[in-house]
Amino acid sequence: MPTANAIMLSISLALEIWLLVLLVRRDVRRHFPVFFSYGLALGPVTLARLFTTTDYQTYFLVFWWSDAMLLLLGLAALHEVFRWVYRSFYEFWWFRLGYYGAITAVLLIAIRNAVANPPVQAHPVVSLVLDVGIGINLLQAGIATLYYAIMRPLSIEFRRYPYGVVLGFLISSAGPLLGYLAISVFGTKVQGFARYASPVSYFLGLAIWLSAFIVPEIEEKEWIPPMSAERMLHEVRGYLRAMGFKGKGNEH
Repeated sequence: MPTANAIMLSISLALEIWLLVLLVRRDVRRHFPVFFSYGLALGPVTLARLFTTTDYQTYFLVFWWSDAMLLLLGLAALHEVFRWVYRSFYEFWWFRLGYYGAITAVLLIAIRNAVANPPVQAHPVVSLVLDVGIGINLLQAGIATLYYAIMRPLSIEFRRYPYGVVLGFLISSAGPLLGYLAISVFGTKVQGFARYASPVSYFLGLAIWLSAFIVPEIEEKEWIPPMSAERMLHEVRGYLRAMGFKGKGNEH
């Protein structure tokens, strides 16, 4: 098991270094600084895990604390990209209330569940990170799904970089969720699937991020949002009027 883990970590480290090189080359730090920080943190985290893989206690602490940090940073990075594309939606109070309210509610419920109902014989840190991690993965999947769901109605023009970032988070969040659901429904019979669902989905997410940044975006569109804020606001207000929502309350 330690050998297999070391091999997976080594492959992951190589891909993460490659991703960081591409992020630097594409000047991602200027436009998506949080996602750049996320990409910058991946390598050192994997390296720390690789160096401690033979010492279970140290590896345990390194893995779970770094996992908590990456989960929160990943959620912030996904939000950053979502806001860059759909920034006009934040003009509406009901969207801000629903969006931030859902994030807050999911995290609070996850933390409460971890404190009130910890798994039997589980370390408190593991319990907290597992529950909050499931909540964050659920939020990432939800934000990514919302991102794609409103692209077509608003005729949002394709942009390689944000599209790839969001898709990578969607795929990487699917593994932990599927593993959790499988264990919840079928119990320990699917423990093998649950163990590898998360790393496999993470590798797929890495591959998507690499494919998004390995080819540069068309230069005149590279870092221009796919729709101007004014046009997007006009489109959203038009949809709201068509659905019967009128009044200033939908505009501020």
